[in-house]
Amino acid sequence: MTDRTQTTIDTHLRHGDHVDSIESVDIVFRAQRKLSFTYGAIFFGVTLAIPAASVWWPTWYATPIWGGFTLNYLFVSLLYFVFLWSMAWMYSKQADALDSSLEHMADAITAQQSDTDEEG
Repeated sequence: MTDRTQTTIDTHLRHGDHVDSIESVDIVFRAQRKLSFTYGAIFFGVTLAIPAASVWWPTWYATPIWGGFTLNYLFVSLLYFVFLWSMAWMYSKQADALDSSLEHMADAITAQQSDTDEEG
């Protein structure tokens, strides 16, 4: 092995005490991609539903419901803002949980690799 901080061991990449395998990196990418696409699709669907509702349901934008405000205006000015912040908060919590579970997986790989090094 070399003195570099990054060395390759078969299908593992070591960064100091941390070890990444091809399998663990693949799991990380798949999980993150699934999470990102799910939240992207939700955002796209809700955002597209606002103008679609204006086209299909005239009461959505033409009928005042409170103080002259229409349902469309109240949704876009209040509820959509709350929806976006809630979605961002939920995404960050799920991404943190994913990161934490993947950190434990990396620690398990590191422990397994060190056990293998001690035996060999």
